[in-house]
Amino acid sequence: MPKKIMVLTLLILCGVVACAQTAETHAKSILLKGRRILDVRTGKYLAGSGVLVENDRIKEIGPLAQVQAHAAKDVLIIDLASATLLPGLIDCHAHLLTSGTSISSQEVILNAAAGMSPTARVLLGAHNAREDLEAGFTTVRVVGHSGIDGDVSLREAINVAGSLARGSRPPPAN
Repeated sequence: MPKKIMVLTLLILCGVVACAQTAETHAKSILLKGRRILDVRTGKYLAGSGVLVENDRIKEIGPLAQVQAHAAKDVLIIDLASATLLPGLIDCHAHLLTSGTSISSQEVILNAAAGMSPTARVLLGAHNAREDLEAGFTTVRVVGHSGIDGDVSLREAINVAGSLARGSRPPPAN
């Protein structure tokens, strides 16, 4: 029962925060035009590339003309003509549910486990997940959570709430 209350509280708080923020326009379709894109499978760069994003998910990557032909007429075009586009990065060792400070790692974990409510920890996690996402990490591996299942609540908030809790998608720690 406490876990359900925590998740419900988190979703309500995310809704309140989202309503309080200024409205941002969010295009359903975005076309990124890049000078080149790194193909990690071959290790080669592909010149004149495009990335089509629909509903916050990558739909197509390829030659710009081909990708542009599949885009909606009202697509938001972001011209990154001088940039190299990279695939989303994976952070293999993240502690989203704690805040790094100059105190020892034991004190950070103790403060996170005993000094913060589970709801506050998940909101901190949402903030840290968004920072990771904005830095290019689309997936993070949460390696520790002090046994309070905040990582599962954070993952559910990101998956269920969508734009209310944007961030890298963390699979729960084992």
